[in-house]
Amino acid sequence: MTTSTLTTHSFKEAIQQRLAEYQALALDIHDHPEVSNYEFYSSDALIKQLEKEGFSVTKDVAGHRTGFDARYASGKPGPTIAFLAEFDALPGIGHACGHNLFGTYSVLAASVLRERIAEIGGEIRVYGTPGEEGGENGSAKGSFVREGFFEDVDAALCVHPAYRYGKTTESLANDPVDIKFHGVASHAAAAPDKGVNALEALIQVFNGINALRLQLPKDVNIHGIITDGESLRM
Repeated sequence: MTTSTLTTHSFKEAIQQRLAEYQALALDIHDHPEVSNYEFYSSDALIKQLEKEGFSVTKDVAGHRTGFDARYASGKPGPTIAFLAEFDALPGIGHACGHNLFGTYSVLAASVLRERIAEIGGEIRVYGTPGEEGGENGSAKGSFVREGFFEDVDAALCVHPAYRYGKTTESLANDPVDIKFHGVASHAAAAPDKGVNALEALIQVFNGINALRLQLPKDVNIHGIITDGESLRM
């Protein structure tokens, strides 16, 4: 391996040479925000860029229609390095979490490393992991783990926009739980005693969880939302 071409400075130079192209890609995805697991435009844009960079791409993976698995192998022994790409937006808000940057710059990092893979050996992968914000079918990262995509990976890397710069950071895992409360419909004015109000049970659960928070360690967060239950009469 020739170390003279594998310096931090050389990587920074390579990134700067491509930066304008990838900034345009990030802005394009920003202008086409799509919610979790419906990121068809964003996924296609990143796939086209990866194919342009010489990666072979498998689409519709791990049970996610917008998920993808892009690979470039050196043909030499070496580590398998995976870059994770997110690209979903928040409903009604857009890319407030910066996932248009997240996905684009993972592709940029993988592409710059691909140019030097002959010196390093091994394989570079980009996992397109949709649905990070939750919603239908949850986060693709969990699906990729269950499908075994990380079993032969030596290192998995990603970058996320934040209010400060840092080489590393801690992240919390996300374990979503859906609880459904079923009531019995009745007219709230004419026959209130015939009904079962599901909202009453839901309120009790929320109050119990709020009490539980006092006993949880600082690295455990619980956040809930209420959906449906809009009608006052039924």
